Amino acid sequence: MFWQLSSRPARRRRAPSPPVERLDVSDLHFAEHMATGLEVDLPGRGTAFVRIADGPPGARTVLLVHGMLATADLNWSLAIPTLSSRFRVVAPDLRGHGRGTPTRRFAAEECADDLAAIVNALDLGPVIVVGYSLGGMVAQVFMHRHPELVVGLVLCATACSFQVPTEQPAVRFVAGAARRMPEGLRRAAMLALLRPRSANSPRGRWLMAQVRAHDTRALLEAIAEVANFNSEAWIGATACPAAVIVTMEDRVVSPASQRLMSDSLAESTVYELAADHFACVKLPDEFNATLLTACVGLGS
Repeated sequence: MFWQLSSRPARRRRAPSPPVERLDVSDLHFAEHMATGLEVDLPGRGTAFVRIADGPPGARTVLLVHGMLATADLNWSLAIPTLSSRFRVVAPDLRGHGRGTPTRRFAAEECADDLAAIVNALDLGPVIVVGYSLGGMVAQVFMHRHPELVVGLVLCATACSFQVPTEQPAVRFVAGAARRMPEGLRRAAMLALLRPRSANSPRGRWLMAQVRAHDTRALLEAIAEVANFNSEAWIGATACPAAVIVTMEDRVVSPASQRLMSDSLAESTVYELAADHFACVKLPDEFNATLLTACVGLGS
């Protein structure tokens, strides 16, 4: 989520990618108090960190998958209380992100299998899986590899394929020279690149503490994974109902690519939101109301 990608519509000429956006913490909204945190042992895989809100008795589970360079707290802190009015909510940190499973390799398949292990370890039953940006890639792969664990799919600000803007100097630096850097230098470069405006505020320091917990090598692997991802050949075989939340002012994942993904799904409902790629933290009330409507529609 907190990385400037551009989507790749099939068979369309691509415009130059916009520059990396430097967010201002004063424009972003997060919860004052986080949902319960839990470390879950995943046999043979490691330990996962998840946020959990129980919801009403007997409620179906919504599984939230965050975006690139985000965490469950950064992406979903205000969505969790909204959704927990109707659902049990579980939001893990992906491997290599925040307090997620330590890894030397970030792969969508590994992340999807981590989600399956979480569902089984917590006995969540079939879930509605929600993916945002990079999390949309992981959610698609989770649905593809573990269809028996999915009853609904919500894809937000994401697409079937992406292009990492490697022609940009900052991204070219991260993808190339950063791999050869010692960890300390690589981490310092990452923090400098991602440092938002107003970073010296209490909320800015909290945000940077979340980013500082990432594994920098795993993040480089995640960038490469996104660049190589393409679900166009198989996403149409999705059997479960789906919803797509299109961020209409998105310069990271174009609305055209989001709609193309929706058209590729066998059964999907489209919700349009007048917001950019960071809708979940810039316009949380509007985004979370739309997300709740989408989940209720799939869970009914």
